[in-house]
Amino acid sequence: MKNILFFLMVFVITSIPCLAKNGLNINEPLKQGGYYVGKVMLGDKVTFHGKTVKQSSDGSFVIGLGWKYKAKANIRVDHKAGGHTIYRLDVIPHDYETEEVSGLPPKYVDPPIKVKMRIAKDAADVRAVRAIDSSLNNFKEAIIWPVKGRISGRFGSHRILNGEPRNPHTGLDIAPGQGALIVAPLGGKVSLVSDQYLTGKTMVIDHGHGLSSVYAHMEKTFALQGHLINQGDPIGTVGSSGRATGPHLHWGINWYGERLNAGVALGIE
Repeated sequence: MKNILFFLMVFVITSIPCLAKNGLNINEPLKQGGYYVGKVMLGDKVTFHGKTVKQSSDGSFVIGLGWKYKAKANIRVDHKAGGHTIYRLDVIPHDYETEEVSGLPPKYVDPPIKVKMRIAKDAADVRAVRAIDSSLNNFKEAIIWPVKGRISGRFGSHRILNGEPRNPHTGLDIAPGQGALIVAPLGGKVSLVSDQYLTGKTMVIDHGHGLSSVYAHMEKTFALQGHLINQGDPIGTVGSSGRATGPHLHWGINWYGERLNAGVALGIE
């Protein structure tokens, strides 16, 4: 019996990834869909996939790994004092689920041509604000939940809507009930407030350096476009506007054009 218990303890210990901070102050290993805040000496240059990464005045920076990211994350630091260091960070893959959603009105599954034009404009508006490259430093804050509740949809799950395959789900769905208060998980600037066909009452917040977050299917929006907000400030309430089968918050995170997993950011995945 003792031998069995010892084996189980060893198995559990060796099955849990050991997080260790590297010279960038980033815990390894990384995960698909995560965003990571690092720090270098002032004057050092950070390059990720051949592109210079924006830094704050204290040398902090952020990178994001897309949901399909499979390679090692290679980060190059050219030192002000001379020479360079290349960090090759391991990335843990994620197993994504298949999720079936039934009972949606047909107009939301196969909309008419005029509606498709509106959907395209809605998407373009969101892409435009995701591309914002501001110098806000709220990306450095420790992220908090925008609202607590049952997880009703996972990021990256392959969705089947009314029996028809669709693109993977790009957010974390939280269902605390109609009217539940939503707060800002990070501070920043409200870059978009819009009533969209698919996502209903929608808000995007810029947290700086390409990191942004989106909130969809809201019942009410409190924060105004263009306003600066602090972490924990009320921004709206949970609803079921747009394409939704019930009240929930669709919460997404982006690093520029990369869709990220809020569950990884929170440490629940």
